[in-house]
Amino acid sequence: MINAQECSVKLRNAENLFNAGLVEEVPALLEACLRNGFTRAEEYSAYQTLIRSYLFEDKIDIAGQTMFGFLKKNPEYEVRPTDNADFVYLMKKFKVKPVVQISIKGSANLSFISVVEGSSLSGDPLNGKYSNSSATYGIGLGARFKINNKIEVGGSVDYSQLGFKYTETILDFTQVIYSEKQQRLEIPLELFYSPKQFGLFHPYVKAGAGLALNFRTMAVVNTQNIDINNAVPHTGEPENRNPARNFADPLVVAGLGCKFKLPMSYLFIDISTHLGVRNQTILEEPSNLPYHYFYTDDFFRINSLKFSMGFIYIIYKPEKLEN
Repeated sequence: MINAQECSVKLRNAENLFNAGLVEEVPALLEACLRNGFTRAEEYSAYQTLIRSYLFEDKIDIAGQTMFGFLKKNPEYEVRPTDNADFVYLMKKFKVKPVVQISIKGSANLSFISVVEGSSLSGDPLNGKYSNSSATYGIGLGARFKINNKIEVGGSVDYSQLGFKYTETILDFTQVIYSEKQQRLEIPLELFYSPKQFGLFHPYVKAGAGLALNFRTMAVVNTQNIDINNAVPHTGEPENRNPARNFADPLVVAGLGCKFKLPMSYLFIDISTHLGVRNQTILEEPSNLPYHYFYTDDFFRINSLKFSMGFIYIIYKPEKLEN
């Protein structure tokens, strides 16, 4: 690694050579330190001195290539009052566009059930109650593409756990507690709209649709006596409910959030609802649960409320404007 103090000395020497008109000696002093050795402030000064040297020698193509390299390393650079006019003039011949925003996130999920049609061995489908078994979790990777200053489109692939509990009293002598947990891949496509920015804060609303793929569903059923004169309570082994659940479920997504700008990136937080469209239950699938635990599935849709936090990294691409 080149010594930082040595690079500082080379930068001062290069600036003195440029001021003395010996511009042909400037590149040899600066190029090695530009790869590794300057502080950020020194790097800005070195690029300006190098680009001005090439322009002074009428090496327009090399100056343009050097500016491209500068913008590739510093795509969010904003012109400063102290910047040289030649440097600013050449910089304005380039446009830096955000190509894609890559995101990673984690979420806490709360599930809620929409009953399509109730079914109960007690003869009273309204007797059963759904609740959250506990908060579940998810992680995801995504990409967003900027359409303009207010609109972005994006998609993600999210691993998500959803869980719920169903409780029902059968004929006043047994309480059935059914707990189910699903592991899914959710693939939403979303539109993000940010009407206004407040400094570093970028609030947004979002809406979209997608598909959830349910690749593993497990359940535990427990019966508890109410009347001690009846059957002994018991809890069964975990049940694989994959055959009783539809594999693919269309989703409707809506939510709101906020991004906080950092260099080359954002932090973000949002809350969204993911509403299942398809009935989850496959009626034709035989099950021993009614006989062993007095439980039978309703026709239902599974939905979730997601609280997400994540990080977005912006990939930029500088382009030379047409003359």
